[in-house]
Amino acid sequence: MKVYKKCQSCSMPLKKEEDRGTEENLEKSSMYCMHCYQEGEFTQKEITIGEMKEFVKQKCIEMGVPKFLAGMFVKNIHKLERWK
Repeated sequence: MKVYKKCQSCSMPLKKEEDRGTEENLEKSSMYCMHCYQEGEFTQKEITIGEMKEFVKQKCIEMGVPKFLAGMFVKNIHKLERWK
């Protein structure tokens, strides 16, 4: 099984084991972060790609990332596994 370095839903880096979400059996997810995926389900099931991009961009800005960089971070979210 491939272990991803960033969440395949929101693109958050998965550097530490505790950053990862959980599968239904509570094992750590190889694909998704703790914010997007818990107990085998997406936390925001109905979110669209556009809404996810805006959500991540706003979170980056809240964390002090300049707007132009935040925009660059979300540019390729549509290429992640969840959105294919």
